[in-house]
Parts: sequence; structure tokens; C-alpha cells
Amino acid sequence: MEVPALKCCTWHMDGDVGVLTLNRPERLNAIANTDIDELDRVVMRAGKDPDVRALVITGAGRGFCSGADVKEWAARSDADEESWPAKMHRTIARLYWLPKPVVAAVNGVAAGSGFDIALTADMRFGSTAARFGQVYAQRGICPDAGGSYLLPRLVGETRAAELIYTGRIIDADEALRIGVVSEVVAPERLLERALEQARIFAAGPTVAIGEAKQNIRLGHTIGIEEALRNEARGARICVHTEDKVEGLQAAIEKRRPVFVGR
Repeated sequence: MEVPALKCCTWHMDGDVGVLTLNRPERLNAIANTDIDELDRVVMRAGKDPDVRALVITGAGRGFCSGADVKEWAARSDADEESWPAKMHRTIARLYWLPKPVVAAVNGVAAGSGFDIALTADMRFGSTAARFGQVYAQRGICPDAGGSYLLPRLVGETRAAELIYTGRIIDADEALRIGVVSEVVAPERLLERALEQARIFAAGPTVAIGEAKQNIRLGHTIGIEEALRNEARGARICVHTEDKVEGLQAAIEKRRPVFVGR
């Protein structure tokens, strides 16, 4: 995937996997108002590019993402206060609904909207240095980038309430224990471990995975009858793909399928 010169992040391809690195290490990859549009464009391109079959998100330096740039927030106008959440919501929703697997490699602090970015992923791996916090309450505000929706669905309402109301920071071990991350690895191993998982996803039937992901996401808000209708719709799409033909033929021939993402 070709992208224009980037300021707040970097992009490269690892085979079929796109790697998006938040890149303001001097600010622990804090997100400024002007950064969101750039980040959103990269995510949108990744979603549309058939060569990108999975996405890894990580951070440069010591942090994953410390959330909104607090220096900018302290100096911003009322107009900025209105525009930041609206723009961030667009990007959070785009990541959440991306029709491809997303893996977060959380290398350091993930706070506020940075934590929320990690929560949009399908899987999260944390380094032993990772720290997570819904720190909004410590700033006198409530979550404004999806945390009050995403976190309860991952850890349950009671535990999410405690973390959101107090803004308490949790370490990697606690994040693993309560289900925020799937695995904790050494810092030097983190990105490769996330890429290993992303490559497994990328080697799968992309259309089918995208349909399954949409149905998993929708399952939080609909009843069983509508969920079954969505599964039927997805099955009708998958049945016409090359990957479906390959999957059945591989089963008949007792071999591993080789999917092409179509």
C-alpha cells in the first residue's frame, strides 16, 4: 500500500500484513488534533487495499499511545474541544469495523484514547512494559473515544466501571489476568509475536474473516434472529469466493488450503 509522507505515524508492509506505528515518541505517541486526519486516512487505505490482509498497530519508543496530547488540550479552544471527539470517533469506528483482522502490539503506556485504540483490535499482545489506563477521570472528563463501550465488552461492566471511575493504571500481568491482552511477552519479542499472529490471520480467507468479524461486532447489539440472518448473508457472500472453492478442495485432498483473499 502506497501512502503519502506521514508525520504522526509510519507505515510498512510485512508480506500481506500492514504495520502502522504511531510515531511521536517524544510525547509517548500522544495524538494531537491535527494527527487524527492522517491516522484516519491510513486506516481507511488499509481497509480498502486488497493487498493488506491484516493490520498490526504499535507505537514507537517507550509508549504505545498516551492518548490525547494534554498540552494541546490545555491550550485549545471550545471549537477544538468539539472537533477532537468527533474526529477521533470516526477513526475509532473505522478501526473497530475494519473488515480485516487487527492486532495491537502494546509496547508501553496505553492511556485514554490510546487504550481505546488498542481496544478496537481483534487481539492485543502486551510487552512486560505495557501499562493500561482509562485515565479520563483523572483529567476531570469521561471517556470520549470509545472506552465506555469497548472496555465493558472485554472485561465486564463491574471491572470496567472500577477502571473508568478511578483511572487506575494496570500493568501487563493484570491486563492478562482480566482479559485485556491475550499474551504478555518480552519487549524485544513483542512485534514479532504480533506479526506471527497477524500472518496467520492474513493467510486465511479474507472475505470470510471480514464477514465473521462484522457479525461478531454486531452480536453485541442484536438478537439471535437478526444474528442468524447476518450469518446467512455472510455465507451467501462467501460461497462465491475463490477461497471457498480452495477450502473445500483442500479438505477433499487432505491438505492445507492456500487462500488468496478473494
